[in-house]
Amino acid sequence: MKQIIISITIICFALNTVLSQSISKTKAIADIDQFEKLLINESSYYQISNKSVHNKLNSIKTQIENKDSVSIIFLADQLESALAEIIDRHANIRFKADKKHKKLTDLHFPFVIAPYNGKIIALKKRKKDKEYTYYNKKYPILKSIDGYTTEEFINKFCARRKLSPSRAKYTSAVKDIRDIGELYFAKEMYNKKETTVVLSNGENDKELTLKLSKKKHKWIDKPYADYINTTIKLLYKKDFSNMFSWIHDSIAYIRVPQMLSFHEYPEYRDSLISGIEQYRDAKSLIIDIRDNGGGTRDILNLFAGYIVQPTDSPWIANIATVRSSQNLNEDISSMRGRYLYNYYSEFFTDTDREAINKFNKQFKPKKHFDYTKFSSPYYMVLKSGQKPLNCDIYILVNERCFSAASVFTSALKGLNNVTIVGVTTNGSSGRSKKFYLKHSNIRVKLSTMLSFQRDGSTLDGNGTEPDIIIERDLNQVMGERDTQLQGVLELIK
Repeated sequence: MKQIIISITIICFALNTVLSQSISKTKAIADIDQFEKLLINESSYYQISNKSVHNKLNSIKTQIENKDSVSIIFLADQLESALAEIIDRHANIRFKADKKHKKLTDLHFPFVIAPYNGKIIALKKRKKDKEYTYYNKKYPILKSIDGYTTEEFINKFCARRKLSPSRAKYTSAVKDIRDIGELYFAKEMYNKKETTVVLSNGENDKELTLKLSKKKHKWIDKPYADYINTTIKLLYKKDFSNMFSWIHDSIAYIRVPQMLSFHEYPEYRDSLISGIEQYRDAKSLIIDIRDNGGGTRDILNLFAGYIVQPTDSPWIANIATVRSSQNLNEDISSMRGRYLYNYYSEFFTDTDREAINKFNKQFKPKKHFDYTKFSSPYYMVLKSGQKPLNCDIYILVNERCFSAASVFTSALKGLNNVTIVGVTTNGSSGRSKKFYLKHSNIRVKLSTMLSFQRDGSTLDGNGTEPDIIIERDLNQVMGERDTQLQGVLELIK
């Protein structure tokens, strides 16, 4: 009994600690002002945003003007909703209570949900295998959650997904909704123990009230399961065997699950080189980077030597400019680490600069911004190696391709021997930095670099569209087979 009382006391103390995490109205407003100054002086993507961010911050001030104190949880949630008005995909808001009070957030959606055909469908996992079936076959579509349509719920509770590319928005939101306790925690809804959902077949509806679950009901399609397996073997067992295979006659396949640094993982580089070299006789090569969350650009730079043909070399792959109050013409380490160099860099040859000059004649950013607030452009230039591959390259992507994986896709799109297949990537390339608000200690992460694709569009907010769209079909959603990969094979044949 004594142990039970102590446990209850600890839980109550944790809840009271969270509820008592507040600051005065004056300090909250000071933090809001500091946040806005960070956007103005440090953020890159704020410079190409509309006035909605400023209006949102004024709205927050209006909400708290009659209060004596402000909850840090409330303040963090409101700042994140303001940040959602910027296309910066690396940007986020964090505060200590996120992890410190796990018991208050460790509640999850009562069944499996998955994105399909622009909707969210309700599933359950079959015990006998790793596949799924409908949660309710007569009513397969999740129509609403606690009185909000799924779209309204996503916009209210998953605000940071607002300006993501469409496919990425829904897939990321499915993960957010799965961990619904965290969403309710952010809105200070601590007493939510159940949820009321409406399932639909498009014509008729069925309402259910269900308890929230202590278990995470994860949706994992076959490609994502393969990604997890390959990643585990790669990182923890130094086993690269799952990455390479001949999957049909003369069709070679490379699964790239992580954009790891070659400095930290030199054996990864050696394995990739060895794997690519064995495919010299291939007629087609599929490079599968689906679900790759990014990392460094080392792999892109390595693959470029095998993919970029002499006729396309040098190839201008990415253009970026750093947020700064002064004009930085010198190379800086954070840009060199991304293989981005200024026009006069020692890493460029006269031939490289000729290619840049030619490219600049037709390049035009699709977003207007104040050039005085940014550095001179930095360029990523890819070059053909001594013995490039002589085969067609298919890069298979999906909406979970993020950061360096998005850059990989964008950088190689447009080459005559490369076809991008799958669905639009998540985008993002921002050289992010972390800042802390003085009074609440809320951590703000912002991108400080504008990163452009060859067509002038930003990676953030757009992603890279494939040359040929291959969506997940229902069989893949249900975990039965990898129909996207099969679609690429049929395309090649």
